[in-house]
Amino acid sequence: MDRGGSRKKRHKSVANVDIISNLPDVIKDKILCCLPIKEAVRTCLLSRKWRYTWASMTELTFREDDFDVGIEEGESNNFIYFIIMVLSLHNGPILKFELNARRVHLLSPGGHIHRWMLMLSRNGVKDIQIRTKIWRNYKIPSSFFSCEELEYACLQGCIFQLPPLFTGFKRIHTLHFIDFCAAENNIGELVASCPNLEKLILSRLLSFADISIHSTKLKILRVDGMFKHLSLVTPHVSSAAISLQVNTGYVPRAGCNFNLSQFIGSLLDIENISLLGHAFECAAHGILPGKLPRLLNRLTEITLEIDLGNLKEANAAHCLFQVAPNLQRIELQLIYRGYGTPTSDFWDSIDHQAGLFNNLETVVLNNFAGSSAESGFLKLLLEDAPVLRIAQIKDNNKLDKESLKRLLKMRRASKDAEVILL
Repeated sequence: MDRGGSRKKRHKSVANVDIISNLPDVIKDKILCCLPIKEAVRTCLLSRKWRYTWASMTELTFREDDFDVGIEEGESNNFIYFIIMVLSLHNGPILKFELNARRVHLLSPGGHIHRWMLMLSRNGVKDIQIRTKIWRNYKIPSSFFSCEELEYACLQGCIFQLPPLFTGFKRIHTLHFIDFCAAENNIGELVASCPNLEKLILSRLLSFADISIHSTKLKILRVDGMFKHLSLVTPHVSSAAISLQVNTGYVPRAGCNFNLSQFIGSLLDIENISLLGHAFECAAHGILPGKLPRLLNRLTEITLEIDLGNLKEANAAHCLFQVAPNLQRIELQLIYRGYGTPTSDFWDSIDHQAGLFNNLETVVLNNFAGSSAESGFLKLLLEDAPVLRIAQIKDNNKLDKESLKRLLKMRRASKDAEVILL
């Protein structure tokens, strides 16, 4: 009987312990940071010890998807007022701030974002992510450049201009700008002042300036947009994707200049490279046979948007293949630009003894139309790739039955090569 009574007392004692209220502050913070911020604020109702815990959260994420935000003025205002309330009552460091307001039409970038950024710069922020409406461009507040602890930044819908006294982000490793405008060579100057920057993503950039990016630290590089001039020297990049867009309403085609030869020539550690849009067309200094200074022995994947019937682009692609002896995968987005010097059976003239595709295992040809240049390239590839396993061809229903039969009958150097028509 005594033992049973003792057991009951122990159970009663455990039941009376308020585990939730007595959690360490660090654990409470981790729990709150995993919740939608509205739910995190509501935890003030749990107990007296949780009443003000939300006010010291180290990560603040405001997503309009977590709110009933539509196109009505009141709904947008409620979302903004909630952010203002949380920030005004916050106490302590803010290590991460994320704002997703791509539908809120009353967001005042010149006011709200400037005030919020000033507060963040004074609270040791390390991670800033602000995504706003594309058409509501705002000038990045000067206080953003005072965030000395910043390690990661993603800004959308902004106008980029460095303040005159900017000394750099010493700790930042990732920069991502989306739908933005850049003046002068601010991007290049920013990269040069970030000694530990490893990842740079410029999405849908619009610039009328000469952009020159030189960095020995970058490992991942993504550039997509319209600009007047782009110069890249990034020797230790392992993954690069360059997509040059041309819109005569903004940047004239003749004024769009990308020094492709310089960029390729600077690479040492590249493993995969993607050149899309008008990367070949707008290269003022074309890649010439034998002019690339070294082999790219680590390069295993190449993705190109290319007109195989254009002599300049065909030459550039051939040179790339020549300096990539360990190439394993090629993906081509085939297009017809309708201008430029035709190849005149360029691909049929390539020396098969050169072993151009000795290690190639996979090739993907998108938008294959069956032109003489495209067929010549495919023929060269099949006859020159001894370990090829898959040749995937997407013709978008452009080929007739006779053309398809000719493709399937092409001689193959690899007995395991499978031609897949989609």
